[in-house]
Amino acid sequence: MAESPLEVVPVRTRADHRAFLALPYTLYRGDSCWVAPLRSVERQRWSPRHNASLRTRWVQRWVARRGRRVVGRIAAVVDEAFAARWLPGAGFFGFFECEEDSEAARALFAAAEAALREQARSHVIGPVNLTTHDEAGLLVEGFDLRPTVLSPYNPPYYVSLVEQNGYRPYRDYLAYLWRPRQSQSEAISRLERAAARRAGLFAQVAVRAADPARWDAEVKTLHALYNASFADLWGFVPISLVEFGERAESFRPFFRLELLIIAEVEGRAVGFALLLPDINEVLARLRGRLLPFGWLRLLRGIPRIRSGRFILMGVLPEFSSRGLAPVIAAEVQAAGRRLGMDPVEISLVAGANRRMRHVIEAFGCPRTKTFRLYEKTL
Repeated sequence: MAESPLEVVPVRTRADHRAFLALPYTLYRGDSCWVAPLRSVERQRWSPRHNASLRTRWVQRWVARRGRRVVGRIAAVVDEAFAARWLPGAGFFGFFECEEDSEAARALFAAAEAALREQARSHVIGPVNLTTHDEAGLLVEGFDLRPTVLSPYNPPYYVSLVEQNGYRPYRDYLAYLWRPRQSQSEAISRLERAAARRAGLFAQVAVRAADPARWDAEVKTLHALYNASFADLWGFVPISLVEFGERAESFRPFFRLELLIIAEVEGRAVGFALLLPDINEVLARLRGRLLPFGWLRLLRGIPRIRSGRFILMGVLPEFSSRGLAPVIAAEVQAAGRRLGMDPVEISLVAGANRRMRHVIEAFGCPRTKTFRLYEKTL
């Protein structure tokens, strides 16, 4: 039977919106690694009321159909703050999903690129799912592993679909695996001993877990640390307190206070780290639905989560060369051991960040995944 003609349309109607949201749930049916996000969460992601990031960015979406079957989707995004800070004229493609259909992929990219040209864009970077604070990068190594919370996942053939459309590798990001039984290298022991000798600084360091009784104040502290610590990291743009607060609230149902570490010097917060219990461990059994009994499985499953993702660690620039990062990392590692967290993914680590990679590898952590950003000149 001949293939139905291809049609690519912008998302304008409720039916288009539902088709855009529904595609991954059909596309990944039968994929043992993919974890279905909660459908309610995905709906809220496209609501400016629930997602403040939508209020300050231009976004257009498309779906590709063959007859009544949806075979692909894509979004074009303009983040003016990113373009002004890192690459003038840049726009993003994101939320790309597609059957193994070269014609559909080509048409989707063509639609997104044409729209970006109309927005005076001269470069495309992606995949970036709305902002660089969200999922970014195409999985290019590590397809046999379940994705951890908030990390990208896609089938291997996406690499060909993207590269066939003229996209070139731009930047790589890595994931590492930590397990409690791993032994750290002598280099880490030397760093810890050197840190202990720096009495001028470290005698004044207090490392503590987040305080639930001061949640709003802690969020403001972490927001300031987040923006200051990563200001010079490629791709980073400052995040508003509203956006940061929304993300913090989304973590609250499953994160553990003992795994949110804050380092202080003379009462001033100077660094932090966050290890998230991997909610995907539970979501993998829910198929994206809370009803009729998914909510009960979720409530019962969250306290039993033992896998995790070490997702963030930042130190203020003026303290970055004083050996605080290994101290904070060691504290998170110790907390993870106490809570029985095993295994833990450390991601995403910039491939070009040799200093951080050296610290992670010195802890005895093997590399498990590679994610890649692509770039194309329009």
